[in-house]
Amino acid sequence: MTGLLVRERNPGAVLYGIEPDAALATLAEQHFDQVISERIDADGVLQMLAANAPYDVIVCADVLEHLADPARVLSGLASLLSGDGVLITSIPNVRHVSTFISLGLLGTWPARDRGIHDRTHLRFYARKDILQLGGSAGLRPCREKRNLRLMESVPATSIPAKVFDFWPLRGFLTFQYLHVWTHE
Repeated sequence: MTGLLVRERNPGAVLYGIEPDAALATLAEQHFDQVISERIDADGVLQMLAANAPYDVIVCADVLEHLADPARVLSGLASLLSGDGVLITSIPNVRHVSTFISLGLLGTWPARDRGIHDRTHLRFYARKDILQLGGSAGLRPCREKRNLRLMESVPATSIPAKVFDFWPLRGFLTFQYLHVWTHE
């Protein structure tokens, strides 16, 4: 999906993608110039990307929370940016109210097939953790967007969540943070 959107807005852009799922990698090949069908943290993948560096834009859409060492990968990707390049991340917010409901009221960790509590997540982040992760890679946030929902699994709850989008509730209604990062 990311490749399609970028291709529509920038028809001449050269796009590289990384998708470990073979079926999804085949779909991605329709919109990317090259797709590496491996995990971003697999041996040699960052070196393969370095061959075509520097990059103007790198997108990590719901990637970092799946990695054993996201700081190493993020630092490696940051080193591949052009001088005025940006790195875009989207990371689920574990501070969302759904975590508190599951742990506080139901007494169990919310393990799900997707979203904030995806069973395949190895790391969990709140906003401060995300900012620390980016800073550890030599990046600084230049833009932040928050996706809001009262209930994570119900997109229609984004509208009522906007009504309550003020401090001190803000962090509990944000289910995903999107950041645009630049070099510090």
